[in-house]
Amino acid sequence: MRERSAFDDERKLLDFARSHLSEAFPNPKRVGCPSDDALRLLAIRPMQSDASTGEHLTCCSPCFTAYTAHLARAKAEAIQHQRNRRAVWIRRSATALGVAAILAIAVYMFITKRRTEPIIAPRIPPPITAPGNPAQTRTATYVPVVIDLSNVSPTRGSKQSAAVSVPQRIPSGSMLDLSLRLPLGSDERLYSITLRSRRHIVWSASTQARRQNGDMLLRVRADFSHFPAGNYDLQVASDGGHMMTVPVLIEGSLPQNTGPKP
Repeated sequence: MRERSAFDDERKLLDFARSHLSEAFPNPKRVGCPSDDALRLLAIRPMQSDASTGEHLTCCSPCFTAYTAHLARAKAEAIQHQRNRRAVWIRRSATALGVAAILAIAVYMFITKRRTEPIIAPRIPPPITAPGNPAQTRTATYVPVVIDLSNVSPTRGSKQSAAVSVPQRIPSGSMLDLSLRLPLGSDERLYSITLRSRRHIVWSASTQARRQNGDMLLRVRADFSHFPAGNYDLQVASDGGHMMTVPVLIEGSLPQNTGPKP
């Protein structure tokens, strides 16, 4: 009974994953999509296919639909030719594919549920120059800040994506070691990063995305020490035309209370 219940739960999760991925990421013009042969190879021989093809399925509904069609056709052909002697093998293969799809959607849902607020390390004061020793100088201290873009849907062209309602917080007067966590399915390519104050660009940089501990990250150092506190928009765009926008809040320093409480 426990095995049957677990199997039913897996079927429900698999049906949910198929329904979600088939409709959530429309791409009618098939921009940046792999070839149909690549999707068919992923369905027939997943170990021989490119890993980027599987990642692309998590952000493109037309490709996911085409892949499921190839997968269904492959299953039908396997059942037709191997019904008698390899029935057990077919059932195990179908179960393995279902588990793989469930794991993929589980990873996607886990990433989207992560906190949207950045992880800000405490400030570390710079080393103090020893009196009478001009050879010793202060070294720049970079504050590590992580900004989560994993739940921001990328758009194509010049149209901006909808920003999340809760702004990402950045300490003012700081040299920052920025880490931007990209959505699931993002490619290792060159991205441009801009900080806007209303319609004006106040800072920009470009860097290559790298995979680290299962996340696709953009790492760049930035000097935000001369920016006044307030609300800004951080935009991330790839060379393929995808753009993501997230609001950021550069926080001002809180005044210190040096006197006794009344």
